[in-house]
Amino acid sequence: MLGRSRSLMAGFAVAPLLSLGFSSAAQAATTPLTGAEALQQFNLVVLGSVTSNSHVDGRAWIGGSVTGGDYVQHVNDTPASNYAGLTVMGSATNVHVNGLGSTIGGSFTNATVNSGSSYIGGAVSNSNLNGPAYVAGGSSGSNFNGGHLSTPSPLMQTNLDASGSTNFGSTLGALSSTLKNAAANSTVSLSGNKATFNAVANAKGVAVFNLDNATSASVFSAGEFSFAANGASTIIINSSVSSAVIGANFLGGQAQSLGKSIVWNFYNASSLTINNQFGGSILATHASLTNNQNIEGGVFVNSLTQNGELHLQPFSGNLAAVAPVPEPEQYLMMLAGLAIVVGVAALRRRRVPAPALMAA
Repeated sequence: MLGRSRSLMAGFAVAPLLSLGFSSAAQAATTPLTGAEALQQFNLVVLGSVTSNSHVDGRAWIGGSVTGGDYVQHVNDTPASNYAGLTVMGSATNVHVNGLGSTIGGSFTNATVNSGSSYIGGAVSNSNLNGPAYVAGGSSGSNFNGGHLSTPSPLMQTNLDASGSTNFGSTLGALSSTLKNAAANSTVSLSGNKATFNAVANAKGVAVFNLDNATSASVFSAGEFSFAANGASTIIINSSVSSAVIGANFLGGQAQSLGKSIVWNFYNASSLTINNQFGGSILATHASLTNNQNIEGGVFVNSLTQNGELHLQPFSGNLAAVAPVPEPEQYLMMLAGLAIVVGVAALRRRRVPAPALMAA
């Protein structure tokens, strides 16, 4: 599924550039984001398509098409970026963009942009564009209240160059793999219906939980989540489950208070459902996510059915400080080095002459 999304994404990324006659060199001028930057700048990244009945507080990038949704609710709190408020590599229908404009690779139908510049790679119909707009295709039944430009403005071009500059499938997939291989230093305890995440921060404030299938099943069946952060400023929770339905209540308002600090790395999941308010960023590049309640953090998935709000909690942890588990080759090198040290010490002992006997 991920492979198909990557191909889809690559195809949509080129289309807007070709429609204007720009070469790929223009796109290459924009520096690709790192995984950490993506988690910080975006409230939502979806490799495939989105169906939404709710709103996203911050910036969104969608690799396929989108139907429905209200985007960039909190314009002034959204982190700075070269990306528009809403970037859709395919077509957008029945969407509402509050600010920071839009970059749409395909058609734009029954939609509204309240403020900000818009680049539309396809046709526009029955839409309201209240900021400057460039439309590569035709237009019908639409209002260009901010001006209908004959060529893209510099800001539109910046947003357009940014739109396809990062391979989010590859970048976020690599981040997920890095986090998956992090050395665990923290554990979860279960008592009755409550799962308690007991964080043990390393010297750089990073706590890592690695949940195998059996542990994940027990934890995600719990009705309550509690976090003993113990000074951890970055909390990574890795889970190997292929699917999960999570309806736990985060105790003590910790969904909100820890939303910026937690990354849930579902590196093997193909299906996720959230049935209660949830705290932290969800990184699951293979997964179809359905959220039936609000999420306090970013969402980075393969496809999304959105029935609850995505609240703006830009990730503020330190992913560069995540320590990996040594690879087998590293263990062998360590053992080889130890063997050399032991061998040299033994050789030196053999070369030390025995003390002469004292004369009688």
